[in-house]
Amino acid sequence: MIANNFKMVFLSDMHLVHGKKFLGIDTFNSFKAVVDHILQFHSDLDCLLIGGDLIQDQKKESFDFFKSQIDRIVSPKLYARGNHDLSDSFFSNLDTNNGKFSYDNWEIIRVDTYSKGNIYGEVDIDNLNKIATVLNKIKDKHFILFMHHNLFLTSSPWLDVHITKNKDEVLRIISKIKNIKLVINGHIHQETKVEYKGITFVSSPSTSIQFTSNQENFKLDDIFPGYLIVSLDKKGNKKIHCQRVEGSFGVPEKNPETY
Repeated sequence: MIANNFKMVFLSDMHLVHGKKFLGIDTFNSFKAVVDHILQFHSDLDCLLIGGDLIQDQKKESFDFFKSQIDRIVSPKLYARGNHDLSDSFFSNLDTNNGKFSYDNWEIIRVDTYSKGNIYGEVDIDNLNKIATVLNKIKDKHFILFMHHNLFLTSSPWLDVHITKNKDEVLRIISKIKNIKLVINGHIHQETKVEYKGITFVSSPSTSIQFTSNQENFKLDDIFPGYLIVSLDKKGNKKIHCQRVEGSFGVPEKNPETY
């Protein structure tokens, strides 16, 4: 049992579309249901991480709806930029904490994977080395990194072409950071967990459409939307729970075109 002195929530991939369903799912409704669930059961959270791909259709109504819902959660908020987050101004206005948050002896830091004009991710290695240099000088903290794109293959070839392009170099640098406990990403719309060189890497389900795992071609799953709850203590222990949110959000398309 972990002493829950620090609670963090991670949610990602809203893909909001105004006025119609997206690949069969009402993404406005599913996102609101996730926010409702967080407020009902985890209003005591200490930090909210948002993993990117916020707006699918780039319409003002969708931007406004996202802001109205996310503002209901009273907490420090950190944002990772996803490949669908095309508006520089909208993202910069959200990102008031500059991707960093400190709580007691925990440090949370964003790693940018956004690659303009591309679906895949890419990390600026010089920036990552600077982050690693700073963190390795800190002896009395535990570290969490979060990002949009994944660093491990998913066994779905159609999806794996959109991974972080320089993942091997990123993993090499991250694995040498002392006291790093957890790395969280969105992008792949499914829950995964990988233990690598003493570090836990997890991905989050989407608040919208879910991807079926281990598929040659693009396929949607009928699993409910969800998010992650991460509980931490001062000793560096962690407990990660994937929470699904039930509701009537539509029916995923059976033969969807690549979005």
